[in-house]
Amino acid sequence: MFNYFFGSDNRSVIYLEFIYKQNNDISVVTTAPLKRGRGNKLKHNPVESFCIKKNINYKYFNQKDTYDDMNNGLCVSFKNIFSDKFLKNNNDIYNVHLSLLPKFKGPSPVETQILSGESEFGYTIFKINKFIDGGPVLFNNKINFNDDPYASNIYELMFIDFSNSYNKITNDTLKLQKQEKSNTTYTNKFSKNDFCINDNSVEMALKKIRAFDVIGPAYIVHDNKVIKIHNYVNESRESGFKVEDGYIFPLEITPEGKNRMLMEDYVRGLK
Repeated sequence: MFNYFFGSDNRSVIYLEFIYKQNNDISVVTTAPLKRGRGNKLKHNPVESFCIKKNINYKYFNQKDTYDDMNNGLCVSFKNIFSDKFLKNNNDIYNVHLSLLPKFKGPSPVETQILSGESEFGYTIFKINKFIDGGPVLFNNKINFNDDPYASNIYELMFIDFSNSYNKITNDTLKLQKQEKSNTTYTNKFSKNDFCINDNSVEMALKKIRAFDVIGPAYIVHDNKVIKIHNYVNESRESGFKVEDGYIFPLEITPEGKNRMLMEDYVRGLK
């Protein structure tokens, strides 16, 4: 069904790898390299790097392009927004959105659902149109999780369900269904300041650690230094960090200027 793939970050790659196994003739559209880091050198995004490694045909996105050989495209975590003119000039493109639409439209559905304390997760594959995550639905599915999942858990299990459901998703008997207009909610893009937990309650700090373990991580400013927090334990320990109404107890951290390590190793090094 899909002979084109649109993606640009790490979250795209696992889907591209799977699609490539289904169709070695896949064409990939991604974003051009950006100048980053010391020396302001051009750096490939993860999708382009994967294509180079696997010798997959790829091109850089341009709103003016028309892909005459595209039957259907699959879009996963793509940086660009398609213009209405681009969509009219090309065949159908479907997007994998990690919420049960019409709830949690926008750029950060997984993270926002964790921060909101949602208990029901899922994903939706819909045909892209000019409205934000508003196109007709091809497929959706609820995913069951244990209590307090991290974003990485959700991303992983949703991909597993997508790959297990792929034959059903690409079955020609599926019909597009209009989205419901009721219960529509939206998400926003997070900034680095949103990852800080210093002024949060324990409950919200722990939610942020779980929510931002993919796009963050969450961090705390301690003794004028930024300490990134990757995960935590629920029981009290000798060493923790004070937030608004109590303490959190990290398991793994990345202190400023150092590599990722266990919290206990960090504390031992301070003695």
